[in-house]
Amino acid sequence: MKSFKHLFSNNSKATAGTGPFGHLFSASNDAPALLDQTKQQEKVIIVAKPSQHSREHNVAVSDEAKANPILAMRLLNDTDLSSKKIITQLTDAPQALSKFTQNFMETRDPTWEFQDEEDQVLTALNYSNRHSDANGYRAGRERAARALEKLKEPLTDDEHQSFLEAMNQMANEDNPNTPDNVEARRQADEEYKQEVANATARRNQRMRATGVVLPGDSKRVSGKAANPVNEASLIKSRLDVGLPATDTSAQ
Repeated sequence: MKSFKHLFSNNSKATAGTGPFGHLFSASNDAPALLDQTKQQEKVIIVAKPSQHSREHNVAVSDEAKANPILAMRLLNDTDLSSKKIITQLTDAPQALSKFTQNFMETRDPTWEFQDEEDQVLTALNYSNRHSDANGYRAGRERAARALEKLKEPLTDDEHQSFLEAMNQMANEDNPNTPDNVEARRQADEEYKQEVANATARRNQRMRATGVVLPGDSKRVSGKAANPVNEASLIKSRLDVGLPATDTSAQ
């Protein structure tokens, strides 16, 4: 599972749910703009189609790469690992430091070589906070993150369609008065009235079989009751104008 959260970051159109690929949506307004950016980021989760994208893109859009951008770029540049294997490796790996930060800290911290990777990250972070990022800890991460951003590709046609469908579903879940929801209620009401009409017509037939004559019935020469032609349609017409299925009880 991957998400399209990368579509919503750092863009003035993000509040409309378009993200950095806003040119795909802004002209047609296909994507509903009923939800704010935070809700979209939390709720838009779509099955990605890795086969339609490059190895670099699949890594760049992953949460694992965003959490560890330096290592992500290093694995992309220095190995032939697939995107799946890179993401798996990123999942449990400690934060990677840039070569500049590594060399900087090694010359300034006599305990550096005795620290494991996680301790080195914490030491580098603390030094960065105390010395205005003189060791390049934050600068390295930010540069790697920008490099990952450049690897992201536009949505494929299939993903574009899936994205629009997901946005429409989100809007329907949050707003009971969208056109889809209004139509769904109308259709449900129509189906209910048709079911009532059909059931009433079947009930009337069974009652006539016992010799009962119902309001609106005509009589055959034999004296037996004949039900109206298309009785279910007649009953449905009554329901459509707000009348009950039958106006009186059986006689």
